[in-house]
Amino acid sequence: MHVSAEELLNEKGVKPTPQRMVITEYLLSTDCHPTAEEVLAAVADKLPVSLSRATVYNTLNALVEAGVIREVFTEPGRTRYDANTSEHHHFVDVNTGRIFDIPKENIPHIADQLGEQFKVHSYTVTFFGEMKSEKKRAKE
Repeated sequence: MHVSAEELLNEKGVKPTPQRMVITEYLLSTDCHPTAEEVLAAVADKLPVSLSRATVYNTLNALVEAGVIREVFTEPGRTRYDANTSEHHHFVDVNTGRIFDIPKENIPHIADQLGEQFKVHSYTVTFFGEMKSEKKRAKE
């Protein structure tokens, strides 16, 4: 069942301001794992007032803190955002930069291999590689 941005914000205890609503709606509608700058570009014309860079960053930080979205780190110094807050991993296509969600079930529970001296709270795995085109896959 699809939950609306307003319902999600209320559920997480975040006041649904127009800026938060527009940003959350955008993040719920995309699987591209955008940066803050990409979020700003995508939603800038969706509000009757101009949206500042600071407002976007502050909103994204508030949404992360409340558990509405999560941060994804696939490259040094660059944070991306993901509305899929379920446990999952990522695959980054190094040719296109596109990021794909990988279900957690597809990756063995690596934390079990660390031994009892480590108490793992969570982890994510990021794969870097190339997506094979349909033509290449058909030849195999």
